Amino acid sequence: MTESSQNARNSRGQPPHSDANAPEDAHTEQDNASPQKRIVRNVSILMAGRALNAPLALLHTSLAIRLLGAHDFGLIVLLYAFARTVGDIADFQSWQTVLNFGSESLGRRDINAFHRILRFGLTLDIAGGLFGALIGAAFAWLGRDWLGWPDSLALLGPLYATSIFFMASATPVGILRLLNKYSLISAQSVVATVVRLVGTLILWAWGGSVTAMAAVWMLAEVASCVTLFGFATLELAKKDLLRGLLDRPGQIFEDLFRGGISRAFPGVWRFALTTNLNSTLTLAFGHIGTLVIGGMLGPVSASYYRVGSQIAAGIAKPATLVQSTLYPEMTRLWNKRDTLHLYVLAVRAALAAGALGSVLLCFAWFLGGPILQIVIGPNGADALPLTMWLLGAEVVAIWGLPLEPLLFTMRRIGAVIIARGLDAMLYLPLLVLTTEWYGLDGAGPAILGATVFLVLMQLGFVWRLSGAKPAGVDAPPKG
Repeated sequence: MTESSQNARNSRGQPPHSDANAPEDAHTEQDNASPQKRIVRNVSILMAGRALNAPLALLHTSLAIRLLGAHDFGLIVLLYAFARTVGDIADFQSWQTVLNFGSESLGRRDINAFHRILRFGLTLDIAGGLFGALIGAAFAWLGRDWLGWPDSLALLGPLYATSIFFMASATPVGILRLLNKYSLISAQSVVATVVRLVGTLILWAWGGSVTAMAAVWMLAEVASCVTLFGFATLELAKKDLLRGLLDRPGQIFEDLFRGGISRAFPGVWRFALTTNLNSTLTLAFGHIGTLVIGGMLGPVSASYYRVGSQIAAGIAKPATLVQSTLYPEMTRLWNKRDTLHLYVLAVRAALAAGALGSVLLCFAWFLGGPILQIVIGPNGADALPLTMWLLGAEVVAIWGLPLEPLLFTMRRIGAVIIARGLDAMLYLPLLVLTTEWYGLDGAGPAILGATVFLVLMQLGFVWRLSGAKPAGVDAPPKG
């Protein structure tokens, strides 16, 4: 780097890099293979975790339904859906900030800048977790009637909301993805399920209740969070990236309240806030749907919706795992200005994942009924139509899975928000109407129609922006 370019960066409040202190092997694992090979390898690693996690999750669900009954298990589902909804609203999705801004800093061996991004992400995680836990507990206490919860959740609801604090752990996810440690992400993904399963088996022996099961699910969140932070800390230490991370606590105040982080990383606040908004809008397809169904149809329907969603997501997971490995590769290509290979990678990912998802949909047509009867019991067939609709929506989303990461990579966050916002405005009223008219079976067509609408909008934005040159704060920062 020339002296003039170094001084220019210092004038924006960004410390100069130090090659002497930078780990030479920080990106070695990533640069030795092509993006396609890394994606295949990382998907295979994540698949190993999912191959273990999916049957364990279904086993736990089956045992919990038989232990508590569909109604009481539905109460657990509603508590979890509420906590996840509030947690995702409060969470800044800082893993995306770490990937977008940390990747460029680490790539040019600027460890001081990399540490500033990590501290920024960790601060957002802690603030979001505390805010979410407080708001969640207050809303669960004061808004129980609006949520349609029974009196039995009057105290348990606010207590369960405290687990929201441990759901805000996005920064370590970004660290592990940035360092290409998908094996640890895969291992960590099983922790919560194992804790729930072991806890459920203990309750089978000692006698179970809704309160005891809720305590098990809260413990699972704590264990998952601690494991994730532990893995990320160990990997930073191995790469010699941990030293100096917490040496300058005063700089956090400077960065957050005096504009230091904005000067060093133009557009970082906008990126963090809009990714948070996007995750909030994405909730319309997940946990908010569970809350709406539970409020309108009761806990039993909520439990069936939860099981159907688990099966649909589990069957489609081999294809959807591509997205979590695709985003870091897109970020690297965008930072290199290699737009040709960026678009080629997106097309290849869509074709490969879409074909796989379509094949899995055909298998589910024959296997869905037996799986539901094993998990739920004799009434499992009642959830089959909903499960097939949900799986159809998953397959449509799989065909369009590169679109949103591509828009994020190009920093066209406004397009992402517009697409998600319009889609939520369509989906939530449609879900209420179809559920009112057709009961539980009406939820499926609503989510499928909204998913098709979302993918078409995202495709239109990508097509329109594909020939545009990066400009303004939407463009990736120059190294």
